[in-house]
Amino acid sequence: MNIIYIGGGVVLGLIGGLIASKNKNFINLEKDKKTAEDSIKKSENEAKEIKSATKENIEKRKEFFTQLLHRREERVKKNEEALKNKEEFIKKREERLKEATAFLTAKKEEIKNLQDNARKKEQEITEALTKKANTEVEKLKTELIEGYRAELRESETERLAKVEESLKEEADKTAKKLIINTLQRLSSPTSVESRAVTIEVPRDQIKGKIVGRNGQNIQEFESLINVDVVFNDMPNTISISSFNLVDRRIAQRTMERLVQIRGDIAKDTIKKALQDAVKETGEELSKIGETALKKMGIKASDKEFCKVVGRLQYRTSYGQNIMKHSMEVGWVATMLGSEIGLNTETCKVAGFLHDLGKAIDQNPDVKDAHDFLTKELMEKYGFSKEEVHAAWTHHDNAKQETPEALIVKAADAVSASRPGARQESFERYIERIQALERTAMSFEGIKNAFAISAGREVRVIADPEVLDDNGIKEIAKKLAEKIEKDITYPGKIKVNIIRKTKYTEIAK
Repeated sequence: MNIIYIGGGVVLGLIGGLIASKNKNFINLEKDKKTAEDSIKKSENEAKEIKSATKENIEKRKEFFTQLLHRREERVKKNEEALKNKEEFIKKREERLKEATAFLTAKKEEIKNLQDNARKKEQEITEALTKKANTEVEKLKTELIEGYRAELRESETERLAKVEESLKEEADKTAKKLIINTLQRLSSPTSVESRAVTIEVPRDQIKGKIVGRNGQNIQEFESLINVDVVFNDMPNTISISSFNLVDRRIAQRTMERLVQIRGDIAKDTIKKALQDAVKETGEELSKIGETALKKMGIKASDKEFCKVVGRLQYRTSYGQNIMKHSMEVGWVATMLGSEIGLNTETCKVAGFLHDLGKAIDQNPDVKDAHDFLTKELMEKYGFSKEEVHAAWTHHDNAKQETPEALIVKAADAVSASRPGARQESFERYIERIQALERTAMSFEGIKNAFAISAGREVRVIADPEVLDDNGIKEIAKKLAEKIEKDITYPGKIKVNIIRKTKYTEIAK
């Protein structure tokens, strides 16, 4: 019984739980139904609002498109009216053009008739004039044309002469301005050098050792090198001079070595010192040439060429150092060339190397002039034809065919003639002055001649009974040519010939 009771309680408990759960689910269903009804009502309300808003939006858009259509219809009407007006305007314009064309046609016909009448009248007049002048028409035309041609040639010649004169004046002004500007940019010091060098000697007793017994050492020294050595000008000083500055430099180095030698000096000692000095001088020349080429911006890898260029450091002309002069010419030629748009590289190379022949023209076995030697050396070392031509023609042994050649010639004259550039001995100066006067006096009809302005002007007095005005003009030309041919001089020489006539009568 107890077991049944317990089991019955379990069953009853299960049944009661089922009934409670069912009641609970029923309650939840009622709640969900109410919630769904509320949602439906809410959705219906929102649908009504959306429908109302959509209807309102449709009405607005309908009104907008209606207005837009109305405006477009108005615009189309206006365009149609404007097109109609343009068509009317074009029709009127075509009518006016037709009237104008008809008017022009009538005028052309009228002009043609007038031209025909004018030709007829001209022909009649020509025939009448021909009969009256008894000359053919073609001949008259030819004479008129030739007359006009002569007048045109004459007027053209006068015009060209004026233009040429104006261009010459302008060219002279431009050239002077270019040269002045170039010289103002050139700031190199004077290039004049002395022909003598001095060597200090610690004690005067060393001089006697160098001279040797009975002067044997110094005789050997001067026989090996073409220089003059002076021992007695100043105490503790030996002076060496020579026209060949390379020899002078070798002699200077040799003498410096001899001064440092302790003990006796023999001929073999002098020869050994000379050999060492020659070798050192050769190396020095190569370095000088290499430095100069580098300074000028010219590429050169040949050591022999550098050595030739270095010899210019020990060469002078009228006392002017050729290395410094060559650099000046290279700089001036480059500046002038750049001002007028020439090849500045050609100007620079040709200007710097224009006197290259002077590096070897003092050698005893060389007989050509330095400009021809310049040509040979530059061709040997592979410079271009333009550079060679511009460099070697600066003394007019060949005509300058390029503007660069003319620029190099001008730059050479500028460097050589600027103040302080050159000097000459008193004897050479007097000799040049006398040569100018003798050359002037060699012409017939010359009474006297004077070289003035340091030899840059010759003033000649003509005999008025022998030479007339045309004669002195011819003498002046011939004298200038003879001076150019026979006399060496820097710069230019002005030739003035004076013919004075005086007649005196006495009234009694």
